[in-house]
Amino acid sequence: MSRHEPTFSGAMHKASKELHNAGKKLASDDTFRFIKDKAQAALEFDNLGKACVKATSRDHGPPKEKHVQTLLEACHHGSATIQEILTGLFARLHEKDATVVLKALMVLHRLLRDTASSAKVFKCLMPNMNEFRVSRFMDDSSHESMQASQMVRAYALYMEEKLCVLRTTRFEYDKPSAELNPRINNAPTKDLINDLTAVLPQLEAGYKCTIRDQSVIHPTSVAAFSLVFKDLRVLYQTLNKGVLRLLENYFSTPKPEARRIFDLYKEYLIQTRKVSNVFNDAKDLLGQEPVELTTPPESFQQSLEQYLLNEDETNLPSRSQHKMDLQSVPVVPLEDLIGDFGDMNVSSSSGGTPEKAPPTARKDELDDFLSTLEQPAAAAPSVAAVSPGQSGVSSAARQLP
Repeated sequence: MSRHEPTFSGAMHKASKELHNAGKKLASDDTFRFIKDKAQAALEFDNLGKACVKATSRDHGPPKEKHVQTLLEACHHGSATIQEILTGLFARLHEKDATVVLKALMVLHRLLRDTASSAKVFKCLMPNMNEFRVSRFMDDSSHESMQASQMVRAYALYMEEKLCVLRTTRFEYDKPSAELNPRINNAPTKDLINDLTAVLPQLEAGYKCTIRDQSVIHPTSVAAFSLVFKDLRVLYQTLNKGVLRLLENYFSTPKPEARRIFDLYKEYLIQTRKVSNVFNDAKDLLGQEPVELTTPPESFQQSLEQYLLNEDETNLPSRSQHKMDLQSVPVVPLEDLIGDFGDMNVSSSSGGTPEKAPPTARKDELDDFLSTLEQPAAAAPSVAAVSPGQSGVSSAARQLP
């Protein structure tokens, strides 16, 4: 037999390769995706199951709002209904389609953010933290899907951090509410230091949900970024106001706590630079006008450090001078950071509509509920020790049993 004649095994390998390529092409075909969604929805016998499938359909863009609202409203019926919804969404997290998985993460995010029953949702989610661990997820059906797979991995890690912060602080620092400012202003110094330290990994995980370097922008990735962006704005404003409040009595604070406040202040300067990049992304992707974020002069940091190093307190700045220095620490108004959610425009290749502003919801009684949960025994680490994301494992994975 000539070496140029095809062998049976070679022919089978070629046929298998062509079949694989045809399958990938078919999987990326919009008509096929539409038919598959219709078939899966038809197999669901209850309305909640249908809503889960339709909210996480394969068409590109954000989840359809009417199906998300169906799920949000159903959460008011109690924990059994919430568990049924979560079961349906977890099943979608196990799909191989990046669009489906991204939408499932977005709907889970909305259940925590946009319903008055978020405490009950949180209770049902905590035993299922492993559902978010999709560090090896890859949809290779198209180049666009491969790019979206990066967002799936980053977004899932962000959701882990979000749940971990909620469990640690027992407060929703990433949700605008009437209770946010009183919480920051009235919390004991030690508790506020611990809470601000706890939110840093969530901020860092949120920064990783970027798509600025992707060669192809997936519309569903843009929609996912918009949800994370909403959280990051509120979290940064929390850090902004919390650090300022801690600095008010810095020179009368015991040195161990002052050291942690100083570390938080340095971390605040780092976060300001990072969140500025997020605003630039939001301008390009969402049309959101950026907020100019400034930092105090270097002399202010030097005066804080002097307090820690100098045993002679006679050389420290006077109280009046410290108040003047504090005025150089900018506080960004929450309304400037939040903007108008309704003006956000998320493009969709499937003709999806822009996201609507979430309905006004009553405040969750998170403190009452979360007080029954077992808390981590160890104290919150110093800011200098926090390095989220370096090992690729979320702080949720490190802290939760």
